[in-house]
Amino acid sequence: MKQLDKVLLEKLVVLLSEGDTAAFNELYYRYKGKIHQFAYRFVRCSETAAELTQLVFVRLWKYKHTVDATKDFDAFLLTITRNLVYKEFQRKAKAEAYQNELARQERTYDPVASFTDLQDYRNLAEKAIESLPPQSKKVFKLSREQGASYEHISNELNISKNTVHSHMAKSLSHIRQYFKIHTPETVLVWIPLLYTTVLALG
Repeated sequence: MKQLDKVLLEKLVVLLSEGDTAAFNELYYRYKGKIHQFAYRFVRCSETAAELTQLVFVRLWKYKHTVDATKDFDAFLLTITRNLVYKEFQRKAKAEAYQNELARQERTYDPVASFTDLQDYRNLAEKAIESLPPQSKKVFKLSREQGASYEHISNELNISKNTVHSHMAKSLSHIRQYFKIHTPETVLVWIPLLYTTVLALG
């Protein structure tokens, strides 16, 4: 770039740092082709290079107050471009890894084994319920197997609704503890829905 061009460039950068949109537009006009070409060398995709070019100038405007007119402006823009290219590679690598993991799961998914696991959990749930105290077991089965309301259970067993609520709370706590002892911790998050789910297998 000629000396006059350098002087003009410094003026444009100074104006840019002060928030001058006309200076920004001029710099965009001057550098968009160079940035696109530089990005394309790495990504080998014109559309992606165009997107990166736009991002470079978005970053330039966002951080305009940090631009130093005495420093190499070309190098400043190319550094922004390299950083964005690197992030683009990271994004693509993560997306590719995600797709590969989905493909791996599809290849290794065994519906028979999954069904067997659910059968095991059903058996475990039944054992947990059978280990409840007699009155709590009655309350729990009326609620979960027959869908009875707390009021209905209260009338059926001649106990208060508060007592029904207490039995249910203790039963769920007991079943959660039972599963905690007999299964991995990752299963615990399914406890509220597990019993309802496994009953469907019966």
